[in-house]
Amino acid sequence: MSAADGHVVGTTQIVDHGPASQKWNLVILCDGYKQTELNKFHTDCATFVNTMFATPPYDELWCGINVYRIDVTSTDSGADDPVACGGSGAAPKTYFDASFCNGGIQRLLEVNNSLVHTVVNAQMPQANMIMVMVNTTEYGGSGGDVATFSLAPGASEIGLHEMGHTAFGFADEYEYWAGCGSGETGHDKYTGAEPSQPNVTANANRATNKWRDLVAAATPMPTTSNKDCSKCDPQGNPLSAATVGAYEGAFYNHCGAYRPQFTCRMRALNNPYCAVCQRVIRQTIAPYMASWTWGTSVIGAGQTQRWWLSWGGYPGLEWIGVQPVTPGAELDWDTPGMQKDAGGGTLYWITVRNNSAVPVTFHFRGSVL
Repeated sequence: MSAADGHVVGTTQIVDHGPASQKWNLVILCDGYKQTELNKFHTDCATFVNTMFATPPYDELWCGINVYRIDVTSTDSGADDPVACGGSGAAPKTYFDASFCNGGIQRLLEVNNSLVHTVVNAQMPQANMIMVMVNTTEYGGSGGDVATFSLAPGASEIGLHEMGHTAFGFADEYEYWAGCGSGETGHDKYTGAEPSQPNVTANANRATNKWRDLVAAATPMPTTSNKDCSKCDPQGNPLSAATVGAYEGAFYNHCGAYRPQFTCRMRALNNPYCAVCQRVIRQTIAPYMASWTWGTSVIGAGQTQRWWLSWGGYPGLEWIGVQPVTPGAELDWDTPGMQKDAGGGTLYWITVRNNSAVPVTFHFRGSVL
């Protein structure tokens, strides 16, 4: 129920890419783990970090990120689960007092943010992002001042979604508050001012929309419209999954608010971040990367190119990719292979794809081990 129900054990750096003063520092704490369960927390934390590393665009930004784990014990396991939201009524004694049913929403899992900040300020004051893993398999999370997520199936996906809120200021892109089938009222149409969050908008005008530079000329704006604002739009995606436009239904409203792509991790778990979210993540973390850029090339609209690059050591590079030079442009790429050459160097292959309707100028970019 409070700091009397456990203690702070200490901090371990689990991803080290350089001094904390020069990197984007992620701090992960735990709640509802007893002393005998800390090894489980270590495993749970590693699972999340490995998933994050494999998730675009964090994979290409990884050399700019440090990760710290703060071990905190609790008297009991789990989190409060109030009966008011249909929960079990459990009330375990935990250090950060994790609880479901905040704001009357069962899935809204929160902790004592003030106490979390006190611990982090004492243990790792250079934190850029703070998360708390809660030792319960009940589904839940939140993305306020401190991100929280439970160990429900797909826990890492919950964490990545909540990180989007806390670290990058993303809005929820789903079009409901309690749920599409909940019978909720007051969420038929958004009528407020333009949202400040980068990934939702009330403006579907092609000329003034906030992510208009990512919208192809052939894409209709709005891209989808909800014909019945009393409920969530049941229609499927009329275009390819990668198409950026203005899809109606977002920001907890069935109509009047738009999202950049039909589906994004900020709308539904187990989906990539949309192009707008990925751009914000890159803009936030890229300044912390010690990397090089090399060469300049142009890839035509809709084209795919395959390149090879040679490096004088083995393996030599921690990460390699491309960096668009054209303002507002986005490219997809992957590195399908590498091999050690006869001279002891490394040969890398990289595939670059331009899914947009305009040519894009780009550099190669990487970081050295």
